[in-house]
Amino acid sequence: MNLSQLFPILMVTLAGGAVATQPAFNSQLAALLGSPLRAALVSFTAGATVLFAIVGALVIRTGLPSAETVSRVPPHLWIAGGVLGALFVSTAAWATPKIGAGAFFATLIAAQLTLSLVLDHYGLLGLEVRPANWIRIAGVALLFAGGLMVVRG
Repeated sequence: MNLSQLFPILMVTLAGGAVATQPAFNSQLAALLGSPLRAALVSFTAGATVLFAIVGALVIRTGLPSAETVSRVPPHLWIAGGVLGALFVSTAAWATPKIGAGAFFATLIAAQLTLSLVLDHYGLLGLEVRPANWIRIAGVALLFAGGLMVVRG
C-alpha cells in the first residue's frame, strides 16, 4: 500500500466503524417511533442538515457549480444514491433487531462484495474494468463462508 492510499483507507475504516453502529441506533429509533421508515426519515433529515452546514461552509471557499455543470448531470444521478440509501437505512432499522447486527452485516457485506465484483469485472456504472480473478473470487467466497458462520453461529 502506498502513502496516497493510507488516508482514504483510514477514512473508510472510520466510516465502516460508524456504519456498524447505525442500524442499532436506527432500530432503537424505529421501535420508539413505531416504524423503520420514520426512523430512516429522521436519519436522512439529520444527515441532510449536517451536509447542508458543511457544504454551505465549503461554498464560501469553492463556490457553486455552474448551471452548465448542473445541467449535464443525468437525471437518475439526482435520485439514485438517496433512494438506495433510504433502502439501506430502512432495511437495516427493520432487519437488525430480527437477525442481529452480526448477521445483518455478514449478509450485507457478502452481497456488496458479490455485486461489487460483477460491477468491477464488467466495468459497469462507469467503473474501471478490474477482472474478477480467482483470488478476488476466493476472497468473496471466504467472506460468504464467514458470513454463514456468523449467521448460524
